[in-house]
Amino acid sequence: MDVLTETDSDGDIIWTDKQVLSTELKHLAGFGKGGEKNFQGITTDLMMKTYLVTADFHRRRNKKGAEYGMPVSVLLPPEAVWGYDAVTSVYSESPHESWRRIVERVQQLYPDAHDAEIINLIGKEPK
Repeated sequence: MDVLTETDSDGDIIWTDKQVLSTELKHLAGFGKGGEKNFQGITTDLMMKTYLVTADFHRRRNKKGAEYGMPVSVLLPPEAVWGYDAVTSVYSESPHESWRRIVERVQQLYPDAHDAEIINLIGKEPK
């Protein structure tokens, strides 16, 4: 994941605030030339299951520190973006309840949006 973990003096794994671009993550995880295959497919699957979320986009930097190229995503676990308590508090929520909360949040942010437009964006109500 794009937030790196380190080990503290007690041997416990801790989160760091260092962010790694997805292109760097690809190499750190052993994908690329002569390595594992299907990095995009695996990260897409993790995103669809919400184990990873796109937190930001950054441009790469050259040796002199100047930005170049197209922006690249920063992928983080949802706990790093919204906090552990916020994420785990909705584990017991049904898909219907989650869908309803998303609809309500979009309506708050975009009060002029019609229900049909919101459904086109987030998908139909789960059964």
